[in-house]
Amino acid sequence: MIPKDILDEIVANFDQGAKRKFLPGLLIAFVWLLQDLGATGGRFSNLDAFYAAHPRILKTRAGNDANTLIVQKDADKTISIRPFYEKIQRWIRADQHRFDYPSAAPHATQAWKDYEHWINGLLLMTDDELNQLVDDTKTFVLEKLPAQNIAAETLRREPPRFFLFLKDFDLSKHPGEPTGAAYQGTVFGYIRADSSHLQVDVDKVRTGSKRVGRVGDIDAREGDVLVLSAEVKQFLFDRTHLSDVAEFASLVTRHQALGLIVALDFAEGVREELVEMGLEPVAKKDLLERVRLWDPLKQRIAVQALIYYTQYKEQNSALLTRVRTFFKDLDDRNSR
Repeated sequence: MIPKDILDEIVANFDQGAKRKFLPGLLIAFVWLLQDLGATGGRFSNLDAFYAAHPRILKTRAGNDANTLIVQKDADKTISIRPFYEKIQRWIRADQHRFDYPSAAPHATQAWKDYEHWINGLLLMTDDELNQLVDDTKTFVLEKLPAQNIAAETLRREPPRFFLFLKDFDLSKHPGEPTGAAYQGTVFGYIRADSSHLQVDVDKVRTGSKRVGRVGDIDAREGDVLVLSAEVKQFLFDRTHLSDVAEFASLVTRHQALGLIVALDFAEGVREELVEMGLEPVAKKDLLERVRLWDPLKQRIAVQALIYYTQYKEQNSALLTRVRTFFKDLDDRNSR
């Protein structure tokens, strides 16, 4: 048997369904096993002579029948065809992205006895002939199966736009902007994206919540049931502000809703007092930690909600200009 005979057999059987599509890998595993044992180039005239030097192992270490080719390598070590098959399977599938090649190492290596005639032929070939046969077999597989890899150069990762806004946008009051509007729009964007299954209601800052039928600055409902309500505080929240949220705490408790106090930060000990009032304190750093893990689509929803708030709710051109400029600069940097 010459190399062409084996390759012709692989080619003839390759399209006969998945049961024989593993043959290229099995052949290469045979070659690598024999080369590892130094059993090539006519050192053994046939398979019987090979087994005389490297007896087959018929039982696994667990005491089960060995259904793959395992032979004695030396006095203290055995060697199996399985690792060699798994190596070529990884090369075909993972390195060359030929995912139509079957991931079937157990099935492939159990079929080895059907191809003992290959081993008889391989034992008589030189290493040069075997290496060429391996190369020709690899080339056949790569030409036969389409690559399913993604060209990395065509991909551009979308930046975490809302996370970057929350981290880098200047939330302090700027000329022409209502105090607290920037942070209220930011928190509205966060809640809108994080609770997309709820109807989220907001208005411009300094709109009395009770006057428009809301509990907090931002309410999120399931139908007519209040699920979440947030009071937004664009400052360091300390003990002097606790009395300002007492009524809010009472209302969310009455509605059995989740009440958030979203501030830039909290003075020492204030978080614990808010929790005792039945409220959940959320600082800017808490938002950053949560938003950091969002996927690009969720980031995009939050940005769209933020822009909606600034343009249609707050209707403040100074704030809208700053927000749009921030995202334009971000997009310009990402497009380079």
